[in-house]
Amino acid sequence: MANNKRDYYEVLGISKNASQDDIKRAFRKLAMKYHPDRNKAPDAEQKFKEINEAYEVLSDQNKRQTYDQFGFDGLNNQGFSGGNPFDIFNQFFGGGKNGDGVHFSFGGDDGSPFEGIFNNFFGGSGRSRRSSRGHAQEEQLYDLDIRARFGITFLESVLGTHKKIKLKIKKSCPECNGTGASNEPGSLEVCDMCKGSGVVIKQQRTMFGIMQSQGVCPKCHGAGKIIHKPCKTCGGAKYLESEIQIEFDINPGIKNGETLVFEGKGNSIKNRTGNLYITIFVEESKIFERERNDIYTEVVVDPLKAITGGTIKVPTPHGIKEIEIKPHTANGDKIILSGCGIKPNKKGLFGHTPGDLVATVVYAKPNKYSSEELKKIKELSNMENPQVEKFYKDIAKELENE
Repeated sequence: MANNKRDYYEVLGISKNASQDDIKRAFRKLAMKYHPDRNKAPDAEQKFKEINEAYEVLSDQNKRQTYDQFGFDGLNNQGFSGGNPFDIFNQFFGGGKNGDGVHFSFGGDDGSPFEGIFNNFFGGSGRSRRSSRGHAQEEQLYDLDIRARFGITFLESVLGTHKKIKLKIKKSCPECNGTGASNEPGSLEVCDMCKGSGVVIKQQRTMFGIMQSQGVCPKCHGAGKIIHKPCKTCGGAKYLESEIQIEFDINPGIKNGETLVFEGKGNSIKNRTGNLYITIFVEESKIFERERNDIYTEVVVDPLKAITGGTIKVPTPHGIKEIEIKPHTANGDKIILSGCGIKPNKKGLFGHTPGDLVATVVYAKPNKYSSEELKKIKELSNMENPQVEKFYKDIAKELENE
């Protein structure tokens, strides 16, 4: 009854002056938290229905206004529809049904529908498995795509490299053609509980009407068929697993986190083949830093050489470069070596143009000089330095004012 209900604003954890965006954010968070497929707590389903009811009313401006003025009594004729709360969830998150009434599955890497929902809602790359009846659940048992992580050094990311990676790949068992059952008569039959669909429908009468939910068939676990005699080759697994080696090239200039796609190199199950995705992770360098196609580094220089000028060695990813610095080179000065940065061989976000290497001059500690050498240096140090003179004049001027 209405008196037993919690306030809709309290259910969603929002204030009464919450905006529509606030309502949507609250619903999204709570609906994902308490969806029965994800939350196995005894009260999860009831909370999920309560959340959907609150959202259906508060997201409708007319119903919300009526509720704010008259409370639950005002909604007797136009309130919560009493329909399937999963329909609201699917509409909000982009789900739906196919022509046979089977809910679309947004399955992710682990077969869970929730990883795919997050991917679809937040722009991820999860595959939407919208299959015909009898295969929707079965496909969730496998991930056709293979995803791998591969680390390379900073220099390899700049110069490009050729690599090899070993992977385990699944292919349908050739003996049973991916059924998992022996070829003997009677080894495989259609599940009598779900009639081959892989899903079961549950109906429950509630105060809001008939509630209908759908889940994986507990008898065949979504396969739609029951195996009585497993295939001797794959042991009923439906596939065989083997180790393969893939060789691939990494182009110069690849960025940390960039993913390489190899079409048709994934798992192959029942004439369906996935892709191989290799995400590249670049190790940090102790010498270089990257910004777009430019590379930054430091070069340690003896102070006297910086003052007098001369030849210094600058590290670059393409090797040590000897360059001449001008006299009076200051600590912190920038030396730019054009074209010594990233040299991409394909057009990307920052184009074909090679980057530069920018080296910052860092003064080293002075050498240990002999007495005779120190005497000569001291004679030079007695020369007036305009910057030093100005510094002390400014100090004297401020002290005199006090």
